[in-house]
Amino acid sequence: MFDRMAEPWHSDAMTERDWRRFAVGAEVTGTVSAIPRPGAIGIFVDLDGAPGFVDVLSLPRQVGAWPSVGVTTTFEVLTRGPRQIRLWPLDPRFRSGPFGNGVPEHEWLARKARYPEGAVLTAEVSDAYVSDGSYVVRYEGGWSFLEGDGEPPEVGARADYEVVRHLDRTRRTLLRPAGT
Repeated sequence: MFDRMAEPWHSDAMTERDWRRFAVGAEVTGTVSAIPRPGAIGIFVDLDGAPGFVDVLSLPRQVGAWPSVGVTTTFEVLTRGPRQIRLWPLDPRFRSGPFGNGVPEHEWLARKARYPEGAVLTAEVSDAYVSDGSYVVRYEGGWSFLEGDGEPPEVGARADYEVVRHLDRTRRTLLRPAGT
């Protein structure tokens, strides 16, 4: 039987300190702790006791180019959940290519100019994840992943969101519900 509790990269839950320390978009340093199925899953990263993970799609196609167990490097926090922090390697040697979300430089600069930090925009929920309450919203010219803290809004719901921050490395815009 497969025992997740015996895995060295498994954690029951992040602490409140971890939650604050690993905000989406944060640059963090971690050490590769496990590569369970090279080429198939990804790598697990020890973030000073908190569990991190890099998806196989973010890593180089050639497994030999992946960072090996024990390598310490930097990452951007993509998402975080109660049991795991999803990461993007900042060292270009350890990733599949630019993350840019398919957004060309000129479009990224235009989006940042159109929606500066603090701006309010209207967006529609396109995806909702009941398992953790997170959801994705789409707006003219972009999209954003929002962390949930309960039941996610229904797909198709429209609401106002405030631009919190632009993440240049991954060309993502962080939003929060307006007025929160």
